[in-house]
Amino acid sequence: MTNMAPSKEAISFGPFELVASERRLSKDGVRIALGARAFDILAALLSRPNEVISKADLMGRVWPGVTVDEVSLRFHMAGLRKALGDGQGGARYISTMPGHGYSFIAPVSRTIAHATAVTPEQSELHGHARLPIPSAMVGRDEDVLRVSSYLTASRFVTIVGTGGIGKTTLAVAVGHHLTATFEHAICFVDFGAVTDSDRILGLILSVLGLSIPPSGTLQYLIGHLQARRILLILDTCEHLIEPIADLASRIFAETREVHILATSRETFRSDGEHVYWLEPLACPPEGTPETAATVRSFPATHLFLQRAAANGAHLILDDGEAAIIIRMCRRLEGVPLAIELAARRVETFGLLQTADILDTHLKMLWTGTRTAPPRQRTLRATLEWSYILLSTTEAVVLRRLAGFPGPFSLHAALSAATCQTVDEPALLDAIDGLVAKSLIVPPASKPCGRFRLLDATRAFAREKLVQAGESDPESARVATLQQDQPALKFLCG
Repeated sequence: MTNMAPSKEAISFGPFELVASERRLSKDGVRIALGARAFDILAALLSRPNEVISKADLMGRVWPGVTVDEVSLRFHMAGLRKALGDGQGGARYISTMPGHGYSFIAPVSRTIAHATAVTPEQSELHGHARLPIPSAMVGRDEDVLRVSSYLTASRFVTIVGTGGIGKTTLAVAVGHHLTATFEHAICFVDFGAVTDSDRILGLILSVLGLSIPPSGTLQYLIGHLQARRILLILDTCEHLIEPIADLASRIFAETREVHILATSRETFRSDGEHVYWLEPLACPPEGTPETAATVRSFPATHLFLQRAAANGAHLILDDGEAAIIIRMCRRLEGVPLAIELAARRVETFGLLQTADILDTHLKMLWTGTRTAPPRQRTLRATLEWSYILLSTTEAVVLRRLAGFPGPFSLHAALSAATCQTVDEPALLDAIDGLVAKSLIVPPASKPCGRFRLLDATRAFAREKLVQAGESDPESARVATLQQDQPALKFLCG
């Protein structure tokens, strides 16, 4: 079914026509695909033609309530100029005023746009345009199908997992998988750069293409969403977990057709939330033949092979190299970010040398892609992002648990971490919090299940232990191991 859109004000310049209320830019009557930020920049410049708009003013209008640097503005400005053909064939639209800002310099006229037939898909197309381009994934097809199924059934799903496990990648893939289901009405909101909870609503409104009202912001947002079927993806929520959880709960409770997909290192603990714990990629288990066929058959080793080749490494992939790759991926415990960071080093150091230095502190500083968020450019940055969100007690307990070289029982954890500043009840709460924040791997569902830290988390926590001057990691390890054997007898009988 199509509807006739009401007449709207159109701004014309050269062969272009912009209708801000419809977020539509066309050239000679043909609609032009333009990114959301680039569109907002153009609309801001056209609101004051022939005036210089400062960079700070532009960034405030395009990213309301969010702190961004000038690099982001320049990037989207370059995309806008390319879309307009600015500077080609004598056409000039935007002028840069060094040290001041930008100005729209072409002649502008304002008219009433003709009414046009608008399909539901077109009316929400701008939402899907905000969904990032999907990254190449390995071994997550089943996760995409499962999350999509849970989301369709329950409307509210949170993907939870440790840093670098691939939560955002999976959420974006789910969004693209459900494009047809939601008729392109999908909006992706990245909270990674937001540090102030007061800016949460403004960012969501901006992504939805809505202006910020002077008051009643939350009810205005909910009122807008109540009449729509839409998938709202809320990405990187852990550092603002309480206000985002409250907001998501309100949206979920007061709308019928809004589906919410969130990513976080911690659950929302909200009514109606379905938690999807994202597991590491499967590695070849002990006893599996260490062959090239095995490397290609398991997601973790396949990802390593793919990323190493993409960065220029030339591998023979005989059984010798296959054995090294399999052991490295086991050591990295199937965490995609860790695997990718290691695979990027093969071209420089070679496979054997990369494996040799994997066990040193150097791996914590290995850098990833330039386009990755700062919190995911090194393993240390990823872990620091989680660490700064811990309570004082949780941080103390995490450092003390770093003495364990492997899995540990709850009784052993009590022996290792209880001290003058952390009593037993506080320790139990801290362990619960560290599990919820994906920093401790909980026991499997069996009588003698044991907790453990991922290798990278343990190495990071040991560094923090030494920095805090609380204990020598080696002596702590010996002391806690002495408690472990009685603990097994206590727990297992």
